[in-house]
Amino acid sequence: MTKYLYKNKWVSLKQTERGFVYGERRNVNSTATLLYVKYKRDYKFLLRYQPLPELKIKEISKLTWTTLYPCCVTGSLEPNETPIENAIKEVFEETNYRIDKTNIKACNISVASTQMNECVYTFIADITKSKHFDKKQGDGSIFESISQNHWVSHQKLKSILNDNKDLYLSSLASAYLLFQKKILKI
Repeated sequence: MTKYLYKNKWVSLKQTERGFVYGERRNVNSTATLLYVKYKRDYKFLLRYQPLPELKIKEISKLTWTTLYPCCVTGSLEPNETPIENAIKEVFEETNYRIDKTNIKACNISVASTQMNECVYTFIADITKSKHFDKKQGDGSIFESISQNHWVSHQKLKSILNDNKDLYLSSLASAYLLFQKKILKI
């Protein structure tokens, strides 16, 4: 039987019968969706630049909470919500692009960490023919009011993933690997 060591509205710390301790978010699983468009003979990617929590890592501790990092569109699954439903909802909420299942070109599942029981459902979505709405979306949180979306070239995305020595953003890297495998066939 698993017992709670700590619990609040958002997170809990649990211990299994064998003594393994792990953290769990309220909405355990999440999605990460990398959006792209076919552009001439190449691709462009819509990245979500978001703040990180206050990390105590020497190399980045000098940065402020409003320093933004490139990532995918992300979201936490609500109870009774499927991963694809969450991805579709979050894409609209965070980018104003309306997508459906036909936009999703691939998905994989990864475990966030051996110290958590979170599964991250990573999607890649072609939004070349998707409708964009001008109305401001979002959940009203300070986090989303700070976040920004930017189109980047394929070369720029590779540069972000290869040249960023201070911080490795695993959901973006995982999504790009999925893009390489399923779209570029590398």
